[in-house]
Amino acid sequence: MATNLQTALQELTAYPSTYHPFLSIYLDWTPDGNGQRPSVRILEQELGAIAERVAGDAAHRQGYEADHQRIMDYANGEAPKDARGLAIFACHDEGIWAALPLQAPVETRIIADRYPHTFDLARLIDGYKTSAVVLAEGQESSIYVIALDSTEQVGATEAPERIKRFDQGGQAQMLFQRRTANLIKAHTKDIAEQLDKIIKRYDVEHVIIAGNASIKGAVMDSLPDPIKAKLIDYIHLAPTSSMKTIVETVEPMIRAAKRRQEADDLAELEKQATARGGLGTLGLADTAMALSKGQVQTLLMLQSFSGAGGECPNCGMLRTGQRNKCPYDGAVLQPVDLREVFTARAVQQSAAVQIVESSDYLAEHDGVGALLRYRDDEQARAVG
Repeated sequence: MATNLQTALQELTAYPSTYHPFLSIYLDWTPDGNGQRPSVRILEQELGAIAERVAGDAAHRQGYEADHQRIMDYANGEAPKDARGLAIFACHDEGIWAALPLQAPVETRIIADRYPHTFDLARLIDGYKTSAVVLAEGQESSIYVIALDSTEQVGATEAPERIKRFDQGGQAQMLFQRRTANLIKAHTKDIAEQLDKIIKRYDVEHVIIAGNASIKGAVMDSLPDPIKAKLIDYIHLAPTSSMKTIVETVEPMIRAAKRRQEADDLAELEKQATARGGLGTLGLADTAMALSKGQVQTLLMLQSFSGAGGECPNCGMLRTGQRNKCPYDGAVLQPVDLREVFTARAVQQSAAVQIVESSDYLAEHDGVGALLRYRDDEQARAVG
């Protein structure tokens, strides 16, 4: 399975339900004061409890034991020590294994179900958009990518020739200053070109430039509009800043950008949901219908959202509450966690998943809503 987190999420949500135990594991990988990771002990306990539940089931026991052993081997030996969190998905009998180191803390959870639980992974991906940080000077620059799965320097640029100190005045000084300006202009153009390639390669959502004020004008002039649209801020950081300093400086800025996007999406949802014929829907039942019909462009869920419902094994229709049969083909509905199945359906449809920390507006509507690609209410009215 892919290790790129968005690709892994897409692959996980594409798997059909299975009757074998499918393990979804999220581990807080932060060590305690003694260098131990408390989540390993919790993992051992929870996997042991699951092993007791499947001990009498010959059809599932062998596959689960293989998963149990592989997970513990990974946690005790292979897992990166510098990760802040881990996400592991395993189902031996279906040939599924994904171990994803994360550069963000997660709450420890171990789930055994018929399908992968991907809400937490989608929440992390939504909250930690990939960002590029450029540490720029007139002479050289370094470009870093800060992502949920890694943080690394991915590029560097250097002026075509060294800018030397010049102490003479008069015409010579003017020529020197012009030459220096041209070198800086050429260099900032190189920065923009390399940054553009990095944005495309790493699917960068946000850009932060750290440079001194003297070159800000040249840098900004060199950036094409698509990069400016991703620019969060132009700040000052020492060119020798450590990776830790860079991350600690920009993380609050990235979180603030996330909150602004949330506010924009919620405002648009309210506008569309209240307009006649608007492209917005609210609440469990209407969102389930929109996801069943592939209408959703952006799914918005409160972080605390939860709900129970059913899924038709034949037509895939989602229904809320404790309904027993599909209204379309009469098949017995399979019980599902709506938070998980909503997430999976949205990802399957290439819809954006926006996990909102708090919103009174969403809370008034079951904690969920969606911006739609199109409206089609005839089928919903016919079923009732």
